Amino acid sequence: MKKAAVFIMMIFAAALVSHAAVRIGLFGGYAVHTESAYGSGIAFGLNVGYDLTPNIALELRATRFQSDVTAVEGALSAGKMTVMPIELAFVGRLPVGAKLTPYFVIGGGYGLHSFAVDATLVKSWSDMGITLAESIKGGLTILVGAGLDYLIAPGARPGSGFLVNFEARYLMGKTDGTWKFTDQTTNTATSGTLAGLPLDTIMFSLGLKYGF
Repeated sequence: MKKAAVFIMMIFAAALVSHAAVRIGLFGGYAVHTESAYGSGIAFGLNVGYDLTPNIALELRATRFQSDVTAVEGALSAGKMTVMPIELAFVGRLPVGAKLTPYFVIGGGYGLHSFAVDATLVKSWSDMGITLAESIKGGLTILVGAGLDYLIAPGARPGSGFLVNFEARYLMGKTDGTWKFTDQTTNTATSGTLAGLPLDTIMFSLGLKYGF
């Protein structure tokens, strides 16, 4: 968290010196996993971008979404998965007129993931004297996407003001997990790993940005 805050402060300082635009924004949307065992869910987050040139920007973005998981043999049990990718991407802008700017994004990042086994399933195992635990690790992500910025309230200089934003992006990634059964009487445990769990996601978002 401290490193991210320092990074954002460096972007602001560089913008003040170079007079380039900085854009901050909030967004909400919908995340759809390509893996059929994972449900879709509401996504939300924030972003901050810095113009390297009038047509190329660097953007830092954090997103959070949850999805229900259906049990699959050799993978996760039923439960709820939380995914929070933190991404750094290059943005290529292709302005069309004074207000509309299509763009594409490409980049990567790291996903902070967690998983909670369904409470009913945990109880059913506990009733048999067994404690069930499962977890997943974080992992690297790669992203590509495209979107539209529409300037609704121009500011005093190019790139500034309020913008409405629509975007679709594809996140590619995998992670590993672990499972563990513990006998509540003897405290003996059996555990194993879940390798290569797919986390590819298609995300659609609508947001508001402010450039200054």
